[in-house]
Amino acid sequence: MHFTIAITLILISLRWANWKEWQRYYPTMIYIVAMSLLYKIFALTKFHLWKFSSHDFFFNSHIAIHLCHTFLINPLYTIIYLSNFPEGSFLKKFIYIIKWVTALLIVELFLLRFDHIHYFHGWKLKWTIFFDFSMFLVLRIHFKNPLWGILLSIIFTLFYLFVFGYLT
Repeated sequence: MHFTIAITLILISLRWANWKEWQRYYPTMIYIVAMSLLYKIFALTKFHLWKFSSHDFFFNSHIAIHLCHTFLINPLYTIIYLSNFPEGSFLKKFIYIIKWVTALLIVELFLLRFDHIHYFHGWKLKWTIFFDFSMFLVLRIHFKNPLWGILLSIIFTLFYLFVFGYLT
């Protein structure tokens, strides 16, 4: 399923990502890679909150799947998301973020349904929704002002570390 997600995003990005100006999006694409790697460091040193299963037909380990998400899937949805972010009213921007959260939620529901992702240590779908909303919000903030995006990331990271017991 992860292979299918990657191929689908590649095809979608060919149509809807602004590849002519990819350099504008590159810092935020690197940021999402760094944040994904940071999660993996916390997960490997303490415990996972979620973990991809290793029974994908193309990838044979959860590390390979995580690397696919880190270096391909996450940067692709980041450039697609930022390339099409609307200008205008707060409501228009809020609805756009909600659409992306909903899209990722649907993908995650499929992953759950077909046993391609597992939750641990109190992580639930409601946390995924909160995480995705905050992630898309911070991606846009990072794109517009990287320092504010990094500061918000530190706050959210500390929040998750505290709530899920990484600091104990």
